[in-house]
Amino acid sequence: MRGCVPILLGTAVLLTASAAYATGYRIGFASQQEGPSHASVGAGVRVSASAPGAPGNSGEGGSSPGEPLGGGETASKTTGAESSPVNTCVVEPKRIPCAPQPEAPEKPAAAQPAASPAVLATTVASRLELPAGAIEASPSKHTAGLTGAASWFWLSPSPSPQSLSASAGRERVTVTASVGAVRWNFGEGEPLVGGPGVAYRPGAPSPAAVVHIYQTRCLPGDQGHDPNVASSCGPNGYEVQAVIEWRVSFQASGPITTGGSLPSRTTAATVTYPVTEARAFLTNAGGT
Repeated sequence: MRGCVPILLGTAVLLTASAAYATGYRIGFASQQEGPSHASVGAGVRVSASAPGAPGNSGEGGSSPGEPLGGGETASKTTGAESSPVNTCVVEPKRIPCAPQPEAPEKPAAAQPAASPAVLATTVASRLELPAGAIEASPSKHTAGLTGAASWFWLSPSPSPQSLSASAGRERVTVTASVGAVRWNFGEGEPLVGGPGVAYRPGAPSPAAVVHIYQTRCLPGDQGHDPNVASSCGPNGYEVQAVIEWRVSFQASGPITTGGSLPSRTTAATVTYPVTEARAFLTNAGGT
């Protein structure tokens, strides 16, 4: 039996005996577990009486030896939590619930350490988009360049500085990428290290212009058929490439104010550029 079950036992016994008789009493008790939440308790009383000088004889108003009072009726009392006179804490269904245990006091939250600006900046830099733009040319790639004549190249739109910011707690970091050198490879001759170039305009090229003069033609189908084309000639023309180097830096503000440089990044743009040639032929002055 789990828990504590208070039991209220009451037994009422009416004893009637003549003063002329000697009486003897015998009281017996019995208990029985009825279930997990209640029990039965019983008591029996036996009364024997005899007149003086006549032991063992019953007198009026008495009972024979061994005969229970009132025909052997047994007083019983069934007890349970419902009739318990005392509110007792028992951890069982349908019982008086126990008082909840007091909760332990919460510990104050530890102060969060300041985020490392360099680590945060590296994460931000990896998410920074750096568009390279598209390579434009004059003469256009649709009409083909011409050997012996200057071909202009430039990036459109021209790359511009890019920035991205992020916060971690009270620390805020801004990462900026600026355009550095642009390395041009024209598919023939020496590469050129310069800037993003400028669109073609008549007259002498400006210092910011990116110009190349091809010496050998390269048209679709030339590779493998014309022994005079360069080995760098592709199936549809020269491959022109512009590789942009980005200088990356960061600035942090908050609990830690600092700044610095991060590893540079590169992006690239390519275009296939066919180049044709113009040939001259000598003829007779009269021509036939």
